[in-house]
Amino acid sequence: MGKMTDLPPEERPRERLRRLGPEALTDDELLAIIFRTGVSGCNVRELAKHFVAELGTEGLAKLRPYNHDEFVAFVAQHRDTLKGIGDDKISTLLATIEFGRRVFAPDKKELAKPLLLASDMARLFFGSTTRCVREGFWALFLDHGRRLIKEEPDLITSGLRDQTLIDASALFRRAILLNASSVIVAHNHPSGDVTPSPRDIEATDALARAGRVIGIPLRDHIILGRPDIDPSYLSLRATGRCTF
Repeated sequence: MGKMTDLPPEERPRERLRRLGPEALTDDELLAIIFRTGVSGCNVRELAKHFVAELGTEGLAKLRPYNHDEFVAFVAQHRDTLKGIGDDKISTLLATIEFGRRVFAPDKKELAKPLLLASDMARLFFGSTTRCVREGFWALFLDHGRRLIKEEPDLITSGLRDQTLIDASALFRRAILLNASSVIVAHNHPSGDVTPSPRDIEATDALARAGRVIGIPLRDHIILGRPDIDPSYLSLRATGRCTF
């Protein structure tokens, strides 16, 4: 009896799988489906039972690290009970194990790169400020790896043409809500002149102090001018005029 059809219908693993679902099948029944056919003098269900028995107490988990040569050695070691298992069945079993690994492997997601360059920060902020007439104050929020939590900057406050309303409490409330590990802020000068004012320096130092107290450090404060004027932005960290 070398074929699955030699078994009574109610004992055939494929029929049981259709009727009861794969989770209801025993290890040897699953293996019988993979093997598909038995060998001379041993039907596929018996062959699968012999194979599972030889695995011992580890069961199917023992097969996880096996490569082709290790499967061949395993079959040779138990040649009295596993006689007839050849390369075709070994290859099918290896392919099935790998298929399962890939199905249940974690999603492959490319990790975002840390945001470290002032030019990258400015580029992200410019996307949100190019249509602004009045001054605005924006923030980017970073995780512990200095990667963006959100792709788009958040507008924290907005003010008059010559005045920025830098609201530390609103900034850090938002940071806490997003579970941010650090922040980068920016405000724009509609005139295009990125020279920091004394007020800019004072406000940045105040934000940096608040961040240190709260445990959410300020990484940089970018002053944005206009993309068509050089320089188009200024990093207050790079100037060394503020204590971050």
